[in-house]
Amino acid sequence: MNKDAIKTIGKKQTSREDTLLFKVNEVEGLKETLDKDFSEWSDFDCWDNMGAQQWIFSRALDVYRGKKIDIKCECCEVIDLNQIEIKNISNQKCHGMKSAYMIENMVSEIGLAKKRRESDGTYSA
Repeated sequence: MNKDAIKTIGKKQTSREDTLLFKVNEVEGLKETLDKDFSEWSDFDCWDNMGAQQWIFSRALDVYRGKKIDIKCECCEVIDLNQIEIKNISNQKCHGMKSAYMIENMVSEIGLAKKRRESDGTYSA
């Protein structure tokens, strides 16, 4: 995956010209899902909000197919990705960052599933 494929921006930032823009606030129930404990929101298969789950999966497909996306949150004024350590996502409050994290995980899952299909299911990661 291209490292510039997903960018999270705050409400005072503008989207990149060559990207698709998606706003976290426009996805019904996504913020509520991401406000749960890390052990709940990070387990994508256990989400009970199918609309939010489908939105994450659709964005992952966009990225997997080579599109660049910007995720705009309304909880942050400005996001400086150089100061955010994604390793500590469990402590992150930003809905945009959490969304990007889940999208990245789904892109990886899609790639792994494709490899497994191409090798008759015998591929092991």
